[in-house]
Amino acid sequence: MTNRPGRGWLRTLVAAVLLAALAATAFAQDEDWAAIEAAAKEEGTLVVYSTTSRTEVAAAAFTELTGIQVEVTRLGEQDLIQRAYQEARAGARNVDMIVVEDWVAARELLSATGYFVNYVPPTARATFAPEYTDPLVLGFINRVFGYNTELHTEDPFTNVWQLTMPEFRGRVMIRDLAITGEHQNAFTEWVRRADELEAAYTELTGEPLVMTEANAGLEFIKRFLENDAIIMTSDTRIAEAIGARGQETPPYGVFYVYSKHRDIPLQDLALAESRNIGPTLGYYYPIVLQLAADARHPNAAKVFMEYLGTLEGFAPWADSPGVYTPNPAQVPFEGDMPWAWWAERLWGYDLDFAAQHRGEVLDTWLKYAQR
Repeated sequence: MTNRPGRGWLRTLVAAVLLAALAATAFAQDEDWAAIEAAAKEEGTLVVYSTTSRTEVAAAAFTELTGIQVEVTRLGEQDLIQRAYQEARAGARNVDMIVVEDWVAARELLSATGYFVNYVPPTARATFAPEYTDPLVLGFINRVFGYNTELHTEDPFTNVWQLTMPEFRGRVMIRDLAITGEHQNAFTEWVRRADELEAAYTELTGEPLVMTEANAGLEFIKRFLENDAIIMTSDTRIAEAIGARGQETPPYGVFYVYSKHRDIPLQDLALAESRNIGPTLGYYYPIVLQLAADARHPNAAKVFMEYLGTLEGFAPWADSPGVYTPNPAQVPFEGDMPWAWWAERLWGYDLDFAAQHRGEVLDTWLKYAQR
């Protein structure tokens, strides 16, 4: 008979992890920053895993400023989480810090296990709202609904359920939810706020929503896919396809990154985001910074985290709309709105609820996407 650890063992483990995280955050408040900066310059090359190429741009500027060398490996969100997890589990001290998306998955595999810890450097501690420091948020990303401005001189959207109607059949693009963890997280919020979605359907049609799925969020996924949604693998291709000029029947976009609108003048795109669609203009998610618990170059990682929390360090992300630092001194990109405006109009998602329900969201997607 196999002996299994009881619940007391699990509670002890969870408590230890929480205490370690709290200790790391408290320690950051009491450190000698001058000593950290001095030690960072003696440690050697900082190793960073990141989901975004902009980290490489920031790292180059950081090296020029401080002399500290940085090696950035860019990975997809799920590849990063799995690689960091497997290496930490094997005791391989290959990475010092991560710049990660899909915090729901990362929290479970990297933070709750104690392999990575939260660290709050001085600028973030002094200027970020407390809710953006645990985990430490580098920035927020918007994902929006988009349309072609040659076909529509005014916003064509009022309601998300329009995208399930016959007039939109075969004309709506979305990045494949099966390869996009953040989409899975976002749709859990549609499940959590299913009452609002159900009310939106009635507001649009004047009729009650008759469902074959368990709630309005899953029902939307079903109807959206049954309306011959176009499943894509790239936000860039979605934005370019929507905005290409000279189309009689251009596609529409769902949940593509708003930062792609930086290419509008360069590519002469006829592209705009909906600021009228309800009950949400899209969703947002955080990019999170975490420190490896057994980092070989911990002080260099701390100094780089500090740099990324400044406006100078965030500059590679600030050169487009749709990306926002928690640093309140940020001036929005030309034509964009400040983060506070978007935060009131986009849906985020509840971390715990997302962790519990993203499986059923993915199952529903796969059930109808594969038909």
